[in-house]
Amino acid sequence: MTHNNFEWKKSKQLSVVQFLLATFLPSGFAYVGFRVVLPKLVNSGTPSLIGWPAIAILMLLVFVLLAIYLMRSEAKELGISLWERMCFKRLTGKEWGIAIGLLVLTFVLVMGVQGVVPSFMDAFGLTVPDYMPFFLNPEINPATADAAILSPGFALQGQYSVLILFALALFLNILTEELYFRAWMLPKLSRYGSWGWVINGILFAFYHTFQIWQLPIILVASLSFAFVFNKTKSIWPIFAIHLLINTMSLLSILTLVAG
Repeated sequence: MTHNNFEWKKSKQLSVVQFLLATFLPSGFAYVGFRVVLPKLVNSGTPSLIGWPAIAILMLLVFVLLAIYLMRSEAKELGISLWERMCFKRLTGKEWGIAIGLLVLTFVLVMGVQGVVPSFMDAFGLTVPDYMPFFLNPEINPATADAAILSPGFALQGQYSVLILFALALFLNILTEELYFRAWMLPKLSRYGSWGWVINGILFAFYHTFQIWQLPIILVASLSFAFVFNKTKSIWPIFAIHLLINTMSLLSILTLVAG
């Protein structure tokens, strides 16, 4: 592997209590935002396609800044650059090939697991709140659904401000998840050996308590991402695939906005 001065085991390790707090405090923060504040906004007349990204932007920005602050402080303690601590490590062509292969396999597995979501929801009596945006509801197909279902009470066509909100929210989503939950947290679980990436993957999946009905999909993707990151010691492959996925999501919204 390409030389890097950041040795994961030299990072201050998290205790069980610390990594649980590091996961469920932001989870609680997000739960309040999406399950308490969002319905109030929607009930007051704010379209979910505006309220959801606006809340996401505010919350995600906090954790992006927190992640950078924490890693900057640790980088100084370890005598390395912030870039190294953020795990932006260059990979060889072979390493990229392995990482991409694993991530393609992940995509295939996620597509297969999508069919399990309805049964999972039925088994646990889960429903998608009607104030959630359409793309979080597995029962809605954006390609065939009526515009009134996708954006009730709000004409989405021509609303390019919505696109700007989502672009910012989705980019901050990448930064938060990759910098806070993986680049900052996973090296701090090195004390648990090969279980470190498993713990990280499971905790990240359960961070999404605010959309728990998607747990089967998120768990598969989260474990895979944690494994690839742990294997390569570089955030680049996960960052790249996450950027690709979110760009595709943004393009789907652009299609609706452009009409």
